[in-house]
Amino acid sequence: MKLKRLAASSAALLLLAGLLSGCGEKQFDSVLTVDGEAVSPAVYRMYQMQAYVQASQRVSSLSDTIGGVTATDWIYDTTVSLLRARRYYELEFDAQGLSFTKEERALLEEQTGSAWASAHAVYEKNGVDEDVYRQYQLCNAKGRKLFEAYCADLTDEQVKAYLEDHFVFIEYTQLPRIDSDGAPLDEEDLRAVDRLAEQALDELAAPGGDAGFVQVCAGAVAASFALGGFTVPDLSSADNFVSSSYLTLDGTGNAFTEALAQKAEAVGVGGFGSYADEKVTVLFHRLPNYETEQAFQDLRPSVLATMRGEDFDAACSQVWDAYDVVADEKAVAWYDPRKLDLSAPAPTEAPSSAPLGGE
Repeated sequence: MKLKRLAASSAALLLLAGLLSGCGEKQFDSVLTVDGEAVSPAVYRMYQMQAYVQASQRVSSLSDTIGGVTATDWIYDTTVSLLRARRYYELEFDAQGLSFTKEERALLEEQTGSAWASAHAVYEKNGVDEDVYRQYQLCNAKGRKLFEAYCADLTDEQVKAYLEDHFVFIEYTQLPRIDSDGAPLDEEDLRAVDRLAEQALDELAAPGGDAGFVQVCAGAVAASFALGGFTVPDLSSADNFVSSSYLTLDGTGNAFTEALAQKAEAVGVGGFGSYADEKVTVLFHRLPNYETEQAFQDLRPSVLATMRGEDFDAACSQVWDAYDVVADEKAVAWYDPRKLDLSAPAPTEAPSSAPLGGE
């Protein structure tokens, strides 16, 4: 059985999309207990869904293995871990005396209501009601609050310094070095792609030149796509051929992105450059990591996640890993991940049930 991919775009919805369909008439009051708290089938399925999506990013079939265990066992273990975290967030939020402001509560209600309105039919069809959905979103918000408290000692200046030391932000486009069949271009066409990249960089660096990055890229993209037999994208919108990304300078294990990050760092903010491998030539423009205080504040949670996320998870898991979990084996078997149906339109990425959703 292939792990079915999801096909919608709102990250705020995915963690709840398309749970079990066709459950039959069998009913269980709970699937397991975590630290003495009974976990209902709807809640169990919600977290199992997230574990399933995480598995789909690692394997293509439930018959595969992950870390030496079957994909189905991995999904179960991950579901239990997520439910342990859920229990911890609920208890620790109260223990620390944390709360939401009126504005935070209103925003959460607005976002949750909008998400529910968009996908309630899928949830209801699979036995997940609005109350369970709202509890899930609220628990995630509590986790984020706990993480904020964990990072409360960090000043904005420290976070900004970390951002500048560890990340570069670029806008970029790609010129193919392969043809539409995936075969390498011949030497003559490769030299033509190299000339297009060089000409683009020369034009961008010309003293007094007023050509913008998007304008220059449009010409290079049109010519290089034609060389490879690709359909030239609609160049009337930059969104069709120019993207942007934060690149970490700490290493990713991916030779291409690491080399691109080093190139971008070398040119300095405002500079232009290129990097090529056997498949593409990337033309890039290094941008400031942020330009306004509001832009920094929008980035701050992601930067904190990079700075302290692993430490936070390690500290919290020392508590939640000790929670006693008692499973109803018949219920666990009944809610087998192989019964999950993700065929309905749904988002493409699952935000973590932990407060640190990464990038």
